[in-house]
Parts: sequence; C-alpha cells; structure tokens
Amino acid sequence: MRQQILEAREGVRLSIYTGMLEHGHPDRMTTLHFYHAMPGSELLLLDTEYEFAVAEYTLERDSTYIYTYAYQENESWASFDSTIQPNQYHKNHYVFERECYFRVNLRRRDDRRIDSAEAAHINDILCWKPQAAGTECQAERNLNQIFEKEIEDTAAKLRAVQEKEGEKKGGNCAFLLLTDSHYVVNGTWQDTIGCIREVDRRAPFDAVIHLGDLTDGMVSRRVNYDYVRTVKQDLFSLQKPLYVVMGNHDTNYFKGNPERFTKEEQYWLYQSDCCDSAVREGHALYYYRDFEDIRVRAVFLHSFDECEETRYGFAEEEVLWLERTLKTVPETYRVLVFSHVPPLPEIHYWSKDIRNGEKMVSVLEEYVRQDAAHCVLGWIHGHNHADQIYSGRLFPIVSLGCTKIEDFKDKKPDHAVTYDRVIGEVSQELWTVMLVQKDSSRIAFVRFGAGRDMNINE
Repeated sequence: MRQQILEAREGVRLSIYTGMLEHGHPDRMTTLHFYHAMPGSELLLLDTEYEFAVAEYTLERDSTYIYTYAYQENESWASFDSTIQPNQYHKNHYVFERECYFRVNLRRRDDRRIDSAEAAHINDILCWKPQAAGTECQAERNLNQIFEKEIEDTAAKLRAVQEKEGEKKGGNCAFLLLTDSHYVVNGTWQDTIGCIREVDRRAPFDAVIHLGDLTDGMVSRRVNYDYVRTVKQDLFSLQKPLYVVMGNHDTNYFKGNPERFTKEEQYWLYQSDCCDSAVREGHALYYYRDFEDIRVRAVFLHSFDECEETRYGFAEEEVLWLERTLKTVPETYRVLVFSHVPPLPEIHYWSKDIRNGEKMVSVLEEYVRQDAAHCVLGWIHGHNHADQIYSGRLFPIVSLGCTKIEDFKDKKPDHAVTYDRVIGEVSQELWTVMLVQKDSSRIAFVRFGAGRDMNINE
C-alpha cells in the first residue's frame, strides 16, 4: 500500500450526530475531503502528540437528493454511519473493514489549540495507506450489466447519421452535450463518464460542450477546485476539444457559501485550459469559436452574476459584444448560441426577469432580419433540469435535462418535460449528442438514457 496525501483545516470538527462539519473548534483539525477506502486500507499515526478519530460514510444513497429539490451541504451522497462516531479517538492505527468514504478528526493529546501550520503538515502526523480495488470495479460492472444495450443503440444511431451524411458532399460534427452534472461524492458521475467513453469509442464525438453547474458550489474553495478538476480531467480524457459554459453554481456561492470564486478565478479554473481556439476579450467568461468544417460560429455566453440585483442574465457589455461578434460572422456561416440560463423569464422558473435577456434575443433576431442569408440555428441551454423546445421567437430555444440523476416534477417552467429517473437503471443517465450538418439547418439531438431524441429546424 502506498501513502496518499491528506488535507486538513484547523478549527473544524465533525458532528457526532451527523458527520457534518462544525466550525469554531480551535482544538481540532479535520479533513474536508471525503476519502475512498477499500477493505484493508489503513490510517497510521506517526506523531504520538496527536490522536485521531474516524467518521465513516457508507455507499448507501439518500433518495431525498434525487426525488426532491435538495442539495447535500457537504456535496456527498454517502451516508454517515453514526455507529462509528468521530469522537472515538485512536492512538496508533485504524483498519477499514469495508468499502466506504471517510473523514478524520485530529486533536493534540495535551488539548492545545491547533494552528494552520499543523494542519498543513497533517501527512507528517497521520499516514493514509489505501488498499487498491480489485481488477473489476463497481463502475465497470454497472456498465456491463446495465448500460451495454443503451451504449450500443446510441452508438448505432450516431454511426447511421455519420454514414448517411458521409454520402453527401457536406460534413457534420457530433457534439457531446452535458449540463448540470452537479458532481457529488458517491454520486453517479463515474457511470456517466464510463458510458460516455464507451459511446465515443464506438462512434467518436468531435467536441464536448458542458453547459454549466459542474458541481453544487457549496463547499470550500479548495474542495470545490478538486471536484471541478475531477470532472474536467475525465472529460479531457476523451481527448476532444472541451468548451465550458459557466453555470450559477460554478461561482461556489450557493446557499450563502462565503468562499466564492471571482470572475477571474472562474476563468482560470473553468476555461483557461480548454475552450480550444476560443475568441474572447481578455478573460471574459463569454467567447465564440468558429467550426469551419460545418460553417458554424458557436457563441458561448455568461448568464449569471451573484453580485447583481438581478442575478440571472447578461451584462450590458456582453450585449454589445454579441452585436460586434455577429458583425464578423463569415458569409455562409450559421450561428449557434449556448448558455446556462435561458434568456427569457417565461422559460425560467426561478425569476420573473432575466437581466438583458430580451436584449440578447433581440440582437440575434435583428441579425436574422438583416439578411436572408443570416441564420441562427438555435439557442441551447441548461439550468432548468428539464427538456423543452421553445418556438416563440425567430429561432428555437432548447432546454436540455440535467446529467445529474434528478427526478422531481415541480420547480420547472410551464410545458417543460422531466423524466422518471431510477438509480441502477438506464434512466439514471441523461446526456445528449448534438449532430450539426454543414449544408442543413436541421439539428438532431440523440439522447442517452432518460428522455427521447429531438430534432429542430425540420
């Protein structure tokens, strides 16, 4: 067993009743992350001036977070085992007897307060030696037993379109679309990325677009950074261009979280190392990218600012930027728009106003009216956690259901559709492959998991 790195914060302990973090305890330090342990994994005390207590969290999931509007405040769907209380301190070692997640409390044996320097050197105090999982992990078994038919059916649909279009002179691009993945510990993300890899292996995508809310945005900046990197690294492993749109949870502000990311920090964390060939002004969170093979300009917008009185919407300078961007669209190119939040309040449950949303739509409609050759193929967004095609403007506005497993029918816009989702069944998953053709205004959306295929501009 090889040692792995632990991280801790001073002044925090774990509740003996809930396993949740409790701040304001200067004599303790606690790991904020949830670490994954297999049977036989060990914690070894290296410094006898300290002692440690373990909180274990089982793999059982609380369905509250799937079937109601609820977020677990530590972004974990692992269930606290109250029979192993984090006030039972150990002075030597601890061996895990089952697969679980865990956190660790530490205190000095002389009860003195713990400072930040001690927390920074937790790995000199406590050694974490994980036991490797077997050759076939649970995620692989799930893929084989549950999703194989859906994987092959989805790949077959994509291959059929690619082969049909290959007979024509025009080309096409397959974009993997994800939205609202809301990564949590012990969630279903590993199943999701596993299925994505299998479909891509059989019918390769050309690019990946994530429409925002990679995480819940409720934990410390340090922990959320790691969760965001986990999602992005999994998507990078596909070895395709990745384009990220900022969601409202991505500011790490949710439920009054004080450890928020500034816009500059969001740029560096979410977009600086991806968004290949993006054209933007400085470090703005909105940008565009031209896809020459299909003659499309894709416009990626920033639609949320928690510092504004009307948080959902678009900055005035973004409206002006869109006007300038449309003026430089190459002749014969079409425009596709992506955002997290929809542009109009009638298709947004959470507010009666979208700041400058009407202006953004009007700018696009004016572009269409200027010239018969100007075409906006559609506006694609997430956030609503539901499917909907809104046709009340000069171009379709398409809402996509959430990648996170979620199944409740309230808190959705009128006429939006949500689907029954069952963990451990194909409906657990929901993501889409968007097929855009060079010489056609038609866009096909091929759905994996819950929901149905859709087409626009037919």
